[in-house]
Amino acid sequence: MAHLVYIDETGSVGKGAKNQELLTLAAVLVHEDKVQPLAEAFRKVAWKHLDWLPAAFELHGNEIWNGTGPWDSLGYAERIAVYEDAITVLDDLDIDVSYASIHKERLHKRYEGNADENAYLLALQFLLEKIDKTGGNKILIADEHKEHQLRAVKMVADLQDWRGGEVPGAKLRTVIDSMHFVRSHTSPGVQLADLVAYALQRQWNKRDSHPYAKAAIARITSVISDHTHTWRQPWPAH
Repeated sequence: MAHLVYIDETGSVGKGAKNQELLTLAAVLVHEDKVQPLAEAFRKVAWKHLDWLPAAFELHGNEIWNGTGPWDSLGYAERIAVYEDAITVLDDLDIDVSYASIHKERLHKRYEGNADENAYLLALQFLLEKIDKTGGNKILIADEHKEHQLRAVKMVADLQDWRGGEVPGAKLRTVIDSMHFVRSHTSPGVQLADLVAYALQRQWNKRDSHPYAKAAIARITSVISDHTHTWRQPWPAH
C-alpha cells in the first residue's frame, strides 16, 4: 500500500509575490484507498455551496478566499464555510501534511543572488527528505510547473540514486517512482495541497486585519497543524 504525495507551492509567482518572504512547498499524503473518497468529498463541497459542478472544476484557495471564479456570487461568510468544509477532509480521511519553506531574502543574501532560481528545488529537496522518513512507499504528484519540471525530475532521480540534491542530502528510500506533474483541475489531491499552502502563507503574511478573517484563518491552520507531523524552520535560518 502506498501514499500519493500531492505537492503545490505558494509564494514564488503571481501578484503580490514580492511581498511574500517565503516560498513554500506543501504536501498532503493521501493513502491510495483515500484518493477516490477525496475526489468525492470535493464534489460534495461544490454541490453543497454552488448547487452545480462547473466544468474543469477545482477548489483553489485564492479563488475561494477572494471570491473569484465560480465563487464570485458567494458572500464572504459563505466562502469561509467552503474553505472550512474542504479543509476538514484532513480530519475525515486522516491525511497528513508536510511542508518546507525557503526564506527568499536570506537565500538571496547568502548566495548573492546566484541561488535565487533554485529556491523551488531546495524546498522540494527538503520536503522530500522529510516525508521520506515517514512510513510507507510514496508516489509524487505535483502541480504543473513548466519552469522546473525537468530539473525536479532529475533531482528526484539523483536523490533516489546517490543523494544528489541541490545541497548534500539524504538518499530517498520510500519514493518509488519519478515525479509526476499534472494540471491542478484534474487532481483533487493537488487542490488540497493548494488549500493548505494558501492558508499557511496567508497566516504567515499576516495580511488579514478583520477579526472575522483572522479567526477563520486561525481555525483553518489549526486543522492543518493537527495533521503536520514533520516541520522545519524556513531555510536559510539566518
